Amino acid sequence: MCVYNRDKALCHRLEGRQEAPSSDRCQASCANISRTDHHADQLIALAETLENQAGSELVPVPLADRFRRRANRLRTLADEHHRTRITAVLEDLS
Repeated sequence: MCVYNRDKALCHRLEGRQEAPSSDRCQASCANISRTDHHADQLIALAETLENQAGSELVPVPLADRFRRRANRLRTLADEHHRTRITAVLEDLS
């Protein structure tokens, strides 16, 4: 999810200033990215899918290696989300 702030947007760093994000140029390290726990869960599910595909005997070794690298990157992003997420703390009013 993008909380677009054009001053921080990496999707337009090589171009002029845009008024909207370019999702096709989204960078994982952009300060505008906002993830929910659901997004992190989806990253983990995709990583598992890629790892399963990489384990197939039908997938060429170079492609399997690429799938594993991508899966590791997705897991890193999900882990970073869980480590740095901001959560609401409910006060006990009793």
